[in-house]
Amino acid sequence: MKSLKTQEPAPPAAKSEEGTAPPAAPIPPEVRALVDAFVDSRTTENTRLAYRKALEDFIAATGVSTHAELFALPSTDLVKYRNALQKKKLAPAAINQRLVAVRGLFRRLLKEGKLQHNPADPELVQGFKVSEVSKTEGLTLEEVERMVATCDGTLEGLRDKALLMTLYYQGLRRSEASKLNYKDLVTRRGLLEIRDAKNNPYDTVRLRAEVKQAIEAYFEVLNRDLRRLNTCADDPVFVSLSRIRSFGKRLSPVSINEIVKARAKAAGIERRITAHSYRHSCATHGLARGVPLHQVQRHLRHKDIRTTLRYDRERDVRKNPMTEALPPIAHY
Repeated sequence: MKSLKTQEPAPPAAKSEEGTAPPAAPIPPEVRALVDAFVDSRTTENTRLAYRKALEDFIAATGVSTHAELFALPSTDLVKYRNALQKKKLAPAAINQRLVAVRGLFRRLLKEGKLQHNPADPELVQGFKVSEVSKTEGLTLEEVERMVATCDGTLEGLRDKALLMTLYYQGLRRSEASKLNYKDLVTRRGLLEIRDAKNNPYDTVRLRAEVKQAIEAYFEVLNRDLRRLNTCADDPVFVSLSRIRSFGKRLSPVSINEIVKARAKAAGIERRITAHSYRHSCATHGLARGVPLHQVQRHLRHKDIRTTLRYDRERDVRKNPMTEALPPIAHY
């Protein structure tokens, strides 16, 4: 089978409504010091990245350039900012995430005595309700198998097979798969170590034997191409195979998503499939096979059981006999 071109793509640039990428608006130095202090106080890398991006967008949108302007922002301006995000068709959850970062910044300023009140208080700037049903498209087992079957015996095919199996069996987020090092597979026998995760700086899940076998088969060929005798503990598991600029370098979460999309297309799956579709499938397939809800929650490492329930609701709806149980309408 012909090898797919799925190596490290350049991260997509943000686009304006006219379709051109706008230049990044730097935060004025006086305000940046406050933003940096708040962002740096967060305990995980993913949170720091998300908060910094959200606050850079907020500062650019409101146009503040000094402490005084930031401290004087009224709640009405924050409501306008929220509504502007809605007009841009951002998902409610994405808007709420940005508001969390903004609220956190003002909460810190309030505690430091720089403000008299928090203009971003949830009572003044309400977030949006988020659907309790996951909108992520899951995969059937047959579709998972078709995608894995597109992976041949080339280095690229072996890598992608190992990646798809890791996402499916281990239920990892793409950011977690990107951060995997070889030591995370071998340090604790039978367990996969997950570092810098969304809700926990360190966690473990049971390691599926087929996942480790797929990764070892991929590493055998990768080591030969990299001309290294052994795999080192800190070597990244999933790497770029681009011979031009980044061969052997860690795959980014964006690149992992692109690989999944390419494999879905190669398998003839036309609807939108992402790396998160595998996490969704891990949950729904486990629940369908009788795994208790709390154990699915533990495997996916959801902080709140309600997050796990979102994956179960669609499955429950599909099983609901109510629609078919209603009597047929007679035709006169």
